[in-house]
Amino acid sequence: MKRLLKIFVPPSVAFLLYFIAVRYSPYYFTLRIDSMGDGKLQSFMSFYRYLFPLIFVTGILTQLLLFIPIWNKVAHGSDRIKWFAFIGCCFLCFILGSLVAYAIWDEVSGKHLYKLCLFLTGVQVIYWIINIAITHLLENKFKQTASKTAEKPEI
Repeated sequence: MKRLLKIFVPPSVAFLLYFIAVRYSPYYFTLRIDSMGDGKLQSFMSFYRYLFPLIFVTGILTQLLLFIPIWNKVAHGSDRIKWFAFIGCCFLCFILGSLVAYAIWDEVSGKHLYKLCLFLTGVQVIYWIINIAITHLLENKFKQTASKTAEKPEI
């Protein structure tokens, strides 16, 4: 049960926060499926709005196959290992954000590639910060629950 909570709750919270940001933006009702790939904030929001189920399944699979095994190794390590893992995660977000930005960049329109790279990197870093914070809170809750059950005297 604890493993399932660590797999489903952090991505759900992060995606819920992104959903709220997209849904209550002033652009929500003007988002069109054909505007994806323009390299603008509205095109990113359109991508998120229309492909949410696919993105959510990808988030769950990433949590299950990549994040949880890495978390289990890093969570019990020293502070130096934790900082190294965080910096590595930020660098990986920058690389992946840059690749996605380059793929959707429209050279003809004159959009600046570096702004798009920073935006997509920021979206990913914020997602992973939320994910790590929620996972950390769950771990602490599991430890507190385990210590309370161990302290109760049996009758």
